[in-house]
Amino acid sequence: MTDIAEAENIYTRAAKSELAKDWNNAFKLYLQAVDAFLRISRTTADPKYRDNAAKALDRAGKIKQFKKLTPLSTDHFLLQPSILKKSSVINNIQIPLATSSPSDSYTSPFNDPDGQPSLPTPAYTWNRPNYPNSSLPLLPSDIIQNIVNDCSVCASIAVCIQHNIRFKSNLLLSSLSSSNDGRYELKVLVNGDFRHIVIDDRLPFGSNNKLVGISTGPKNQLWPSFVEKAYMKLMGGYDFLGSNSAIDLHVLTGWIPEHLDLQSASFERERTWSRIMTAFPRGDCMMTVGTNDKTPLNHNIHGVKLLPSHDYAITDIKETNDERWVTLLDSRLCTPECGQCSGSGSCPRILNIRWDDICATFEGLYISWNPSLFGSCVTFHGSWQPENAENLSQASTHHLRLNYQKTKDSAHHSHINETNKNGKDSTETEIWILLTRHLCDTRRTNEYIAINVQEDDTVLGDSEHVALKSNYTNSTHLLSRIKTSQFQTQNSGSLSILACYDGQFEQVGFTVTAYAYSSDVMVSWDTRVPPARYMQKIDGVWTNKTAGGNCTHPTYMVNPQYHLRVHNASTSIDKRPSTSTSADKRNETQVILTTQSTRDISLNVTAVWSQGERISELSQKEVVAHSGPYTYGHARVAAHLAPGDYTVILSTYEPDQMGKFTLKVESPSRFDIKAIPQEDAGMYVKTVRGEWDSTTAVGGLSQHRYHRNPVYQVTIPCVSEFGARLQLLSRVPGVSTNLSLFPSSNLQRCIASSGPYSDALSGVDIPKRSISPGKYYLVPSTYHAGVHAQFRIVVYSGVSGTEVVLRS
Repeated sequence: MTDIAEAENIYTRAAKSELAKDWNNAFKLYLQAVDAFLRISRTTADPKYRDNAAKALDRAGKIKQFKKLTPLSTDHFLLQPSILKKSSVINNIQIPLATSSPSDSYTSPFNDPDGQPSLPTPAYTWNRPNYPNSSLPLLPSDIIQNIVNDCSVCASIAVCIQHNIRFKSNLLLSSLSSSNDGRYELKVLVNGDFRHIVIDDRLPFGSNNKLVGISTGPKNQLWPSFVEKAYMKLMGGYDFLGSNSAIDLHVLTGWIPEHLDLQSASFERERTWSRIMTAFPRGDCMMTVGTNDKTPLNHNIHGVKLLPSHDYAITDIKETNDERWVTLLDSRLCTPECGQCSGSGSCPRILNIRWDDICATFEGLYISWNPSLFGSCVTFHGSWQPENAENLSQASTHHLRLNYQKTKDSAHHSHINETNKNGKDSTETEIWILLTRHLCDTRRTNEYIAINVQEDDTVLGDSEHVALKSNYTNSTHLLSRIKTSQFQTQNSGSLSILACYDGQFEQVGFTVTAYAYSSDVMVSWDTRVPPARYMQKIDGVWTNKTAGGNCTHPTYMVNPQYHLRVHNASTSIDKRPSTSTSADKRNETQVILTTQSTRDISLNVTAVWSQGERISELSQKEVVAHSGPYTYGHARVAAHLAPGDYTVILSTYEPDQMGKFTLKVESPSRFDIKAIPQEDAGMYVKTVRGEWDSTTAVGGLSQHRYHRNPVYQVTIPCVSEFGARLQLLSRVPGVSTNLSLFPSSNLQRCIASSGPYSDALSGVDIPKRSISPGKYYLVPSTYHAGVHAQFRIVVYSGVSGTEVVLRS
């Protein structure tokens, strides 16, 4: 069936379902028809297919508007073959799956029908090499980078050659095949699966009849040049934008990429050395390092010259006499412009540098891990189709759940502290999650991905311990390593995975691969995740008045807050939830809270026990769920909650991070959620600032000089609601404060107070109450005398005209 016939067939089936009042099926089929007609419209100028798509979308919209639909469940796992098929076109060139049959219809000698990859300058020419292909074995130092700026590819090929020599492997060579008529095929892992890149045997030469790309000197081995050419075809040409070796090796070998930012505050120098010192001598990893564009040209470190934005192959690491050394190989030959050897070419290409200097000087360490290390592996292929794009700058997420469990054969070892073949403690399980964005146009640079992985139904550490996790990147790969805690109490668990995209394009393919490091652990996707029966979305904005920052700031209380009521199907709910009885546990229901914003806003979502009131101070014992470290662009938490009332708080990492957000609440049980008004909502606000100095820092009532505290005269013009809050301008540990209200005629008779002295970060407040017209004295005080600090008082009044002035 042709694409046109199939689209028309889907539309006909949708119309029949609508006539039969099968609204859910009709709605689903109309949406499928929209997608089918739009795909056709992209390949033809005939406007009728776009019109047909509009008609189908209009029918789907009418059904959704006027008919009650049950939640649609899309089986994303069934869509994986079509996603892999759609991802076969890169830079407008077909890169077929390795399982597809190659075309045999071509002339001899073979000429690539896709043409030759673009070159940095038209002065270079394509020729078939006229010298014999040598059989002399290659060394890593035989790989020479010439004019093309593909140092990462040169370093990748060099470390593969080193691995082949040391461990008798056959990396790259086993992926490259050729025929006698000049046809080469390179097997690569790209866009979620292994594919074939076909090239001919012509290579780019300069005017001096020397190769423009990789060469091997007098050994005249050509296979590295053909590997380079196939990769350049994939990446859009010899003038491609650059990469790093972990990304290159993932494509060329299928090994798992890990990029460590050596200049990051979170980089663990000693632990990283221990990891690579264990893995590298066994052949479990290959490595390169790279400088950044801030490295000065011909930068010297202990006499070793480095280049900016350059990749170096790591050919060895060792420890000798308490010294840790890394051996680097520079694939680029010295140029006549070299200021160190005056163009003589005598600059060393093999560099021995201390590990500490590597960490201090280089920007990144690029590690490629052997996938055979992992006992269990599963892969999912999906597509980002941004929803709410008009509100969230094309933000998109896809949620997956990964199950993991110990195998039966290993259950009886759970109490033994043994090490497995990889040197890992068998009671400790590490799961790696790799997110890969599919390539469509390798020239794109404004696409970003992020991944958020957490254990389901766990409160992630201490909500009062604030952490910031920056994980958006414009790289095509992102690796997350998770140490699971569930095995301490049980033999299985699950991970919640959010794969996130932020960019200008729709229908961007991606692949998520999960690896279990222990051979005793099996991982699998949970394909039975049903859509939530109840779901509600709320759009909001952080403004300069509601962006209060994290819970270490006194302004945390002004963040957007929502009253969440989780219903019990059999009883009405009007009380604080409790998890103290088994009956409460049986009544618990899963609630998923997801919030999204733009990728430059770091956010968190937290739920606390409450009566649905606004929370001014976050108490750890009241927290029932929180999304962990602040993450850019998205935050998610899933928790089982008992029926009752909760307050949901959305916060940014820093105060005054302003922007739009969306909060989505999902649950199989009925719930209500509504915004909680700000403390000053609907009232007139007056703010005054003051300080306790050498004459006014006299302490509380017990100090017997209470009347010498700063005293503010408040004038109320008529009967009104009144409230006030006292806050320190900067936190002073151990300082407890109080705010009290007195009639102006008697500073001994308190008529309203914030209660006992408190050191709450959010300050202390006089709760709202009705007050008669007149003059009053408002007195801020500290418990101890001699505390010098600045403060502010915010006065709320139900009427205008309220005055607040400092009494002389």
